[in-house]
Amino acid sequence: MGQGRADSLAIIDRLLVREVLKTLGVILVILLLVLLASYFVKLLGKAAAGSLSPNVVLTLLGLQAVKVLGILLPPAFFFSLLWVLGNMYRRGEMVALQATGMGPARIYGAVMWVAVPLAIFAAALTLQGLPWANASIERIKLAQRDMLDIGGIRPGRFNAFDKGRLVVFTGSASEDGRRLQDLFVQDRQQGRSGIVVAQEAYQVTDRASGERFVILVNGRRYEGVPGQADYAIAEFGEYALRLPRLDLGSRRLRVGARSTETLWQEDDLPARAELQFRFSVPTAVLAFALLAVPLARTRPRGDVFGRVGMAILVYFIFLNLQRLAERWMELGTLPAWLGMWWVSAVMVLVAALIWLADSFWLAGVLRRWRGRRAPGVG
Repeated sequence: MGQGRADSLAIIDRLLVREVLKTLGVILVILLLVLLASYFVKLLGKAAAGSLSPNVVLTLLGLQAVKVLGILLPPAFFFSLLWVLGNMYRRGEMVALQATGMGPARIYGAVMWVAVPLAIFAAALTLQGLPWANASIERIKLAQRDMLDIGGIRPGRFNAFDKGRLVVFTGSASEDGRRLQDLFVQDRQQGRSGIVVAQEAYQVTDRASGERFVILVNGRRYEGVPGQADYAIAEFGEYALRLPRLDLGSRRLRVGARSTETLWQEDDLPARAELQFRFSVPTAVLAFALLAVPLARTRPRGDVFGRVGMAILVYFIFLNLQRLAERWMELGTLPAWLGMWWVSAVMVLVAALIWLADSFWLAGVLRRWRGRRAPGVG
């Protein structure tokens, strides 16, 4: 008999884990599609304006997915767990399970089979994946800001690169965008300004050095100031114009793009705040797991949406407290030892209060307390 009950509870554990993971996957996909769709439209707009190469759009989109996935895990897990448990209460399944001896400890045990691995996964994403994605995005954007790319030049407008030291105008482009026609180029090399006009241009990359060049075909170069002795006009069949490169290694990455190991060795307040934020994500997964179980409790055939509304309110309170704690850390208002841990602790405290408010144990304690006071009255 005991073995049969244990087997049935193990089946329930697997059922609960499967339903939570299935719902979590759906919520994550929806949230990712919403966030990435708006980001993708933004990238396409920049590519159409010529400020971003079309070749890096998909790369930036993938990096953005890595960046937001870890941050989305706590709320997605919270609402998926709340939805699954709320439906089990509404259908009366949880009442039947409690009648077979499945108490709160057993429910939490099943929930933790999902919460603990998910917290570890969230820690890996926020401690390693998030800074790597931020650093990669930052380097790509820095490189794209001043780097000319044939695919990013739009006909009929002036395209400025390298902080205005290189200006390109083209009348038209081939269908694949790899060749430009009717070019006007103004550049500055070794302190001398020059103007180049050419019939056609295409881009090549030196495999040995990695340097990129624009090859101008059938044109003229005007160099110097008209009327002066050093003014020169040169005709060419092909003219190679080296594209500017950025020394990205000398640039210091912003706080969000620095590795966790680097932040651990820094003592400034923004670095400490960023480090605390990264650790707060996996702890939030565990805190929401503890909070979702009592928050999902409803009467059989009751309305689960009321609890969902309360959960949304609780999550936004958590989000605002987290941002407030991060801001306080940056300003030095909070001590370093307190950091942002207290936000998750508040969520655990809220879970305990909901358990007490919903439990029959509290009602029994109040009845006994009132019974002890009754004989003394009068």
